[in-house]
Amino acid sequence: MNPRKLSLIAGIFSVLNTIQFLIFDLNQLTQIGYEDSFSIYLHTKSQLVSRVVTSKDSISISLSLPTFLASCFLLYCIRTNIYVGPLVYALWITAYELASFSLVLLVRGAIKEQFKELSYLYLTLQISRMLLHFFCLPFVVKLAYTLYKDPRSLGKVHRCRTSSISMVDRKLN
Repeated sequence: MNPRKLSLIAGIFSVLNTIQFLIFDLNQLTQIGYEDSFSIYLHTKSQLVSRVVTSKDSISISLSLPTFLASCFLLYCIRTNIYVGPLVYALWITAYELASFSLVLLVRGAIKEQFKELSYLYLTLQISRMLLHFFCLPFVVKLAYTLYKDPRSLGKVHRCRTSSISMVDRKLN
């Protein structure tokens, strides 16, 4: 496959995946029970872990919104042959995945022993998403380099056709 098609697939995947993980993160249960509320997280003395656990929804939204915008910007730049979009996407996806991975590791340490399988699920989903995003990054960077060198090389080739009347006039002369 050429870099343009794989970058297009990466952009579409990123948009859909961001929406999916945002819904997953926002609808995650952290309290079990109606009258006797039972939290799945440990009470920690670490300020960082407790802040991450309490503001997990706002962190997810603040990471997902720029990811969605960077993915849409990538799709727009692929359509208009602008090299800045793939570069912005590659840089943001790298930062996004590293931040998400560190958050998963922080939250993984704060989950109670009864719910450790849940932390394995989070880690598995995060690693699979990272692998899928990082698989496409070389193609996105190659597309950015190709567009930087010659933006018309990936566009549609327009051929100048001569009319049949002018060809007849040339043959007669």
